[in-house]
Formats: sequence, C-alpha cells, structure tokens
Amino acid sequence: MFPKIIIGSGGTGGHIFTGIAIANELKKQIPKSDILFIGSKNHMEMKKIPKSGYIIKGLSLSGGRNKLYSIYSVFVLFTQLINSFLLANKIIKNFSPNIVIGTGGFVSFPTLCAAKNNKIPILIQEQNSFPGLTNRIFSRYAKKICVAYEQTRKFFPEKKTIITGNPVRSNILDLPSKKNACINLGLKINKPIILSMGGSQGDNFINKVWIKSGLKKLIHMDLQLIWQIGNFDIIKENKISKHPNLVIMDFIDDISICYAAADIIVSRAGALTISETCLIGKPHILVPLPHSLDDHQNKNAKILEEKNAAIIIKNEELECKLIDSITKLVNNISIRKTMKKNMLKLGKPNATNDITKEILRIIL
Repeated sequence: MFPKIIIGSGGTGGHIFTGIAIANELKKQIPKSDILFIGSKNHMEMKKIPKSGYIIKGLSLSGGRNKLYSIYSVFVLFTQLINSFLLANKIIKNFSPNIVIGTGGFVSFPTLCAAKNNKIPILIQEQNSFPGLTNRIFSRYAKKICVAYEQTRKFFPEKKTIITGNPVRSNILDLPSKKNACINLGLKINKPIILSMGGSQGDNFINKVWIKSGLKKLIHMDLQLIWQIGNFDIIKENKISKHPNLVIMDFIDDISICYAAADIIVSRAGALTISETCLIGKPHILVPLPHSLDDHQNKNAKILEEKNAAIIIKNEELECKLIDSITKLVNNISIRKTMKKNMLKLGKPNATNDITKEILRIIL
C-alpha cells in the first residue's frame, strides 16, 4: 500500500508553496504516493495547486480572526467553520489518509479538526517566528511539529517540536546563471538590478511608493527594476512599463530567474520569501506588513536584522528611506558581502527533505 496524504494549505503564497514543496518531495521519494490538497474556494490555491499537478478540494471559508468586524461577521465565520468542518470530515472519510499535514492559515483549522475527529495522525509545519492560532491550537494533538526558527520552539510541546527551516521551491536551490537570467528578462548584466516583490498578491502600498518617487530616482541612477505589481491598474494608466530599465509582471511564475538576476531584493517579510532569500544570500530590504496577524512579519524580519542579515524599513518610512537604502547597498560592496554571509548562515537547504523524513516516520 502506498501512503495517502492530505495537505491543508491555502490563503497566501507562503502556505501554498510550502505545501507544494512538501508534496513534491514526497512524490520524489515515493512516486506512487497519493496526495490531496484541501484549500479555500475563490483563493489562489485553487489555481496554483492544480497547476503544480495536484488535486485540491475547496472549502467555503473566507477568513479568520482578521474578518471579525461585527456580530454578523462572527456569525458568518462560525457558519463557514461548521460547514467547512463537515465537508473536510467527509473528504477525510472518503480519502482515508495516513496523515494530514497543516501548513498554517485559516483553511487548516477545519481540516485539522476533521483529522483529529477521525483519529488521523497530524503533522504541523510552522513557517513564522510567531506561530498562528491554528497551529498553536492543534499542536497538542500533532505527532510532530516542524518549525523554522529556534524562537518558535517555546510555543509548542518541546518533545515533539524540531527545527527544520521552511520548505522552499526546488528551483531555488538550483538558480540559473545571472547572465542567462538577464538575457531571459531582457536586462543588462552590468547594471545593478533591484527585485521588488509584494507577496503572492502584490502590494499596492509598495507599488505607490515606487510610482510616487522611487521610479524616477531609480531610473536617474540607471538602476534596473524587476517589479511584481499584482493587480495594479495604475501601471497601465501611467504607461511606465515601456522603460527599458523596467520589467513588470503581475505574478512571478519562475522566481528562480528573478532571484538569479537580482542584486538587491525589496519585499514584505513573509516567511517563505525570507527562507528563500536566506538560501540565495541576496541583500534584502524588508518592509514588514504593519497589520499582519500577530505582527508575525515584523517578528520574522527582526530575526534577520539582529543577525545583520537584512535592512528593515517601516511601512510609514518607506517613501523617504527606500532609495537611500538601495543606494547604500549598491555603493557598498562590504555591506553586501556581510549580509550575504549572515543570510547564508540562516538558510536551511535541507528543510523540505527533513520535514518529509518526519512525515514518513509517522506513516511508514
């Protein structure tokens, strides 16, 4: 009998791509393993996971604690949770998995609840330095808890918690050459390249800072920009995408090419992005999302700042500090080398394999 595995994954790119990375490694080690994802309807996982070759079942669940604005919204969320639990319970009964893996996010709650109800072993993977509510709740029932940071261990039962790092997409560990990446993107290898990312959905605040002041200064300095904008219509209205120093895309399908080309990265402080950039050692300017749940992005970023592995710019200071910080990094090779050295120390290249080993120990 080959193992049957359910992965509860969705809501953000961090949760989704973590789940896909684990699934890919499981398939690599046991090609005939049967893997099913459970996600949230009308969210990006319903497109991204099938595109990666996996089947996903959708639950009608639109959000978690950040959606609790009124008594009505509490009632709606409670109703969604009940219905999602019943559907997840049905999916688990029909699929009969050997294990259920939770990668965090609100969609994991009814999935892990149904796993517990059916006495299915649970493994939790926590990406952030401060764990989410779902993972904290179900940690007492999990067989194993895999965390990314030493600081996270204190939130979970000590005997079943291990530090693995975060699983990353396999192509991150095998980047193309900078020359080939620049050719692919139509950029010049002899000019510094900035990669600006706003997370899986893009980030309108960062986009507006670039448009208001950053782009003119960047172009004046003859720097190049790979810019992930998400769904941001003002780009088309301003017709700025025609400048030869700019490569603009809604979503980055092949992040490895962009990482290989970039000299400096600007992004929010999502756990997956941080884990990936620590593996490639590119100087990183982090702009923590100010209203992230439990302030987890700021806590993620602080770990790198304390190790002199990244620069943090607060959201409200981005407009006045962004270009100055980029200029500082471009002009100071010593700072860039120090950041790269310290980032690589934080990287966990074996994370995906280590997590997979824990999964297989439970089910085989």
